[in-house]
Amino acid sequence: MIRVSGPKAFEVVGAVFFPQKGRLADFPAQTIHFGKIIHEGRLIDQVLVSVFRSPHSYTGQDLIEISAHGGIVASRKILDGLIRRGARHAEPGEFTRRAFLGGKMDLTQAEAVLDLIRAKSEKSLESAARQLSGALSERFRELKDELMRVQAHMEAFLDFPEEDLEIFSDAGFRTRFEKCEKEIGKASGRILPRCPPARRHHSLIVANQCREILSLQYASGPRPGAGSEFPGTTRDSLEEALEVGGVYVRLIDTAGLSPRVPHPLDHLGMERTRRVLAGAGLFLFMVDGSRPLDGEDEAVWREIRDRENVLGILNKNDLAQKVSRGELERSFGPKEWIAISSKTREGVEALEEAIRKKHPASDRPARREQITRLRHKNALEKSLQALRRAKSAFEKKESLEFVIVDVRAVVDEIRELIGEVYSEDILGAIFSEFCIGK
Repeated sequence: MIRVSGPKAFEVVGAVFFPQKGRLADFPAQTIHFGKIIHEGRLIDQVLVSVFRSPHSYTGQDLIEISAHGGIVASRKILDGLIRRGARHAEPGEFTRRAFLGGKMDLTQAEAVLDLIRAKSEKSLESAARQLSGALSERFRELKDELMRVQAHMEAFLDFPEEDLEIFSDAGFRTRFEKCEKEIGKASGRILPRCPPARRHHSLIVANQCREILSLQYASGPRPGAGSEFPGTTRDSLEEALEVGGVYVRLIDTAGLSPRVPHPLDHLGMERTRRVLAGAGLFLFMVDGSRPLDGEDEAVWREIRDRENVLGILNKNDLAQKVSRGELERSFGPKEWIAISSKTREGVEALEEAIRKKHPASDRPARREQITRLRHKNALEKSLQALRRAKSAFEKKESLEFVIVDVRAVVDEIRELIGEVYSEDILGAIFSEFCIGK
């Protein structure tokens, strides 16, 4: 699909699109028409053209979408024809940027478009869709309006002292400060689970609700890992992303941990494993149920025994078992144990459900708004600090000029958060993350 937006959209597209009947300039809004793209006197493609007229379009401008058959050569020819007639290539995120500047959405909704595109799980898709609908910005607007009423009343007291307006003895102001402080505190704490710092995108905390899951195995001990006849074959971390019960996780397979280190490279692999351990959110501790426990199991367990999020996995459940649950609990404590068979997949569904329950997003109410970006969090934290200063000054009955300065600072931060005020630097940083065509 090729999208053209702007005041000359009909003129530019009309020069290369020839409908079966009628003229593009005469077609009504929200209609679709079949025709041909002709460029340099040659038929390029048969296409469908969708017509949207200002202000009822995504960008708020005249907008035309050309649905072609695809293919590199045909698409380039269509683009070449449009560019020769006055169009230009869009910047990354330019269509959504125009939608924001045209008042079709606020800044948090524009960010939600990118989150929606990048969503890799049901949970992240649900969160982005709620933000795109305006649920998050509506909450912030309510806070802003409440604080602006406080600000207006205080400024009226300063401007008209002869009216004898009572301020400091009014319990309503304390109630408003406390309510706003509570709401901003909650909002700044409702942030989606973070990816590890090295994986975090420029300003994204996570649209995809990333969470690390570490699988510990015995690869670098005297026994080989599963699928190999030699020990120590895994030295670098291997990663795979998957969706489990509607949440997105990254599964990390690491070099094994062993009390015996036969080679310096194995030592380096184990150090990498420990670095991954420091940032992991959930640990899958796997034991081979077809053989007795030994020192290798204990060596791995010592690395994670003090962690809270540990799932015990008793593998090879399809073979004769030489490890009982009682022995597991005596050796490793009353952790949650799930018996599985990698060969027959018995117990795998139970394991997936256990992982889902351990994920911090799994028990979150479905309609709860969450902030998804560092920009949101930073603005809310600054707002909270300014609000607490204003509340403290008010309770101490300091001059209202000092209170108003901080109340105004809170309002300004919230207005910047939702995009009522903005700078080109902020817009550049946000929309540079988009792909071209969005």
